[in-house]
Amino acid sequence: LRMLVRLRTRDGTERLSVPDDVLRAGDLRALIADAFAVPIRDQLLSTNQALLTAHDDALAPFRAEFADDNALLSALGVTHGAMLFMRYTVERKATVQQVKANVQRFGAKMTVDDLVAKQIRIERQDQPVCASVSFERAAANQFQGYIGAALGFRIMRCGIMFGTVDAQTKEVKVDTIYEPPQPHNNEYDILCEHENTEEWKRVQAVAKLLGLEEVGCIFSQTARNEDDDFTVSSHEITRMAVWQSAARRRRKAESTSGEDVDDLYVTAVVKRDDGGDVHFEAFQCSTQFVDLCERGVIVDPRTPGKALVVPGIGDGDEAMAAATSADETETAAASASASEDAPAGAAGTVFTTRDVMVGIKDVREVDNDWFVVPVKILDHVHPLLTSLFAVENRLTPCGPAELKDHLQLCRGKPFAEALADFHILLFLSAHFDLATDMALLVDAVMQKGTVLDGYKTIVE
Repeated sequence: LRMLVRLRTRDGTERLSVPDDVLRAGDLRALIADAFAVPIRDQLLSTNQALLTAHDDALAPFRAEFADDNALLSALGVTHGAMLFMRYTVERKATVQQVKANVQRFGAKMTVDDLVAKQIRIERQDQPVCASVSFERAAANQFQGYIGAALGFRIMRCGIMFGTVDAQTKEVKVDTIYEPPQPHNNEYDILCEHENTEEWKRVQAVAKLLGLEEVGCIFSQTARNEDDDFTVSSHEITRMAVWQSAARRRRKAESTSGEDVDDLYVTAVVKRDDGGDVHFEAFQCSTQFVDLCERGVIVDPRTPGKALVVPGIGDGDEAMAAATSADETETAAASASASEDAPAGAAGTVFTTRDVMVGIKDVREVDNDWFVVPVKILDHVHPLLTSLFAVENRLTPCGPAELKDHLQLCRGKPFAEALADFHILLFLSAHFDLATDMALLVDAVMQKGTVLDGYKTIVE
């Protein structure tokens, strides 16, 4: 079996197929020399990205890492999908083994008018549209506690965040997290198909009664992702963009003016570091990346060679055809299908269906970090809602027995206060009419009023 190693240099990222008989550092150097025409004596290899930016007089610490030609690659951390960094002085041209196919000066075979019309320049977005996101402490702890204690960060878990948005200050508050049905054996992708289910309709109805709206999504990264050199994978960032696009169009449709609205949808990522500490991070996809996904410029990492389909925008293949001229179609398909060589779930780059400019070069592969914008994180305590009841769609039970235990725990408190939990209200919504009964129950909760005896009897 061949091992695939990613090799990043100052000229870009290339992929090297390593035969199973290449086991030592010296063998790897010889393979690199043969594949990329970089003499062995001119190769400086490291697993540390700082090699590429270090001054010439500060290279000594890096030289020792691969100095022993007899060192086993496995001992050096070189495994399937690993990222190595290489520095050299020799002048070299792109080889046929490079993933970045058809790299050329932008504007080749174009008139000035064509250049202006077709140019897509990738730019970093320094500031998020969303000023900050504040997490309700109990809701956040409830999510991360299950990921750590029950799942051990071995599989991915996602949730939909509900809260409030201040359109003036652009601040987002997350008050509760709904966890949709999803597989419990998934390691690489965010998988939850919930939007056409009856439960999702009840989720939206209960949230609306509570004065909450969908403000973002949250997912956990598996322990397998933690050693990779990217913030989010290609599977994750494209899923983030699809949800962010849907939220932007939804807010525009709900706007009374019908004008463009600020993109305030946020994605939270929960991960555990090597020391066992759990971290919350919040991001937005850059506005440019969402636009590129909607235009069919981004390849779907789940179906290499095909443009990402954003529901509600149009067919991804049609968008891909529109974004790619007739004389570029064959090259675009070949470049897009190159993502098949990336290790499953470990791609830190996205592929494009047409040339885009990064710096001064045309490329069809872009690091995900170009499109990820960090968001400031705060926390708060909701004055009314709690997060004590069992959460839906987990491996742990959520039913009448759990409701009975919860009411027993809240004995002595007003009944409306005992029901002041989004997950309890969602559970009850399956047994009460949403338009009448649930409206009265939620109103009693929100107003800290009295729950009618009839409802109290049924609940108990």
